[in-house]
Amino acid sequence: MKSDKDFHDFNYNVLGSRSKVTGDIILSGDAIITSEIYGSIEVHEQGKLVLERGSFVKGRIKAIDLEIFGTVEGEIECSGLVSVRSSARITGTLKSGRLVVYPGAIIETDISTENPGN
Repeated sequence: MKSDKDFHDFNYNVLGSRSKVTGDIILSGDAIITSEIYGSIEVHEQGKLVLERGSFVKGRIKAIDLEIFGTVEGEIECSGLVSVRSSARITGTLKSGRLVVYPGAIIETDISTENPGN
């Protein structure tokens, strides 16, 4: 059985489909977003940001790893892996350590990939 202490150190964030956020968001740990965000999203520490199908972000995203199923308009900067799924649509700029684009994804952006070790 889990104790209260087990959940005290649990770092997981969820913003649901009926949420709309205007402003900057700083998250710690893994995050799933299905809502509309107008502003920046920054994920501190180790954590993967997942923008689910139906999500919309207009602003800047900074994270380590990012998986996109929804729509992003703005700047994306990730030091790790960015996965752009077939339902995704991206406009703006994208800078990542590694990039995977699935067939059907729509990308209208300047893209650069860098190896953090170089």
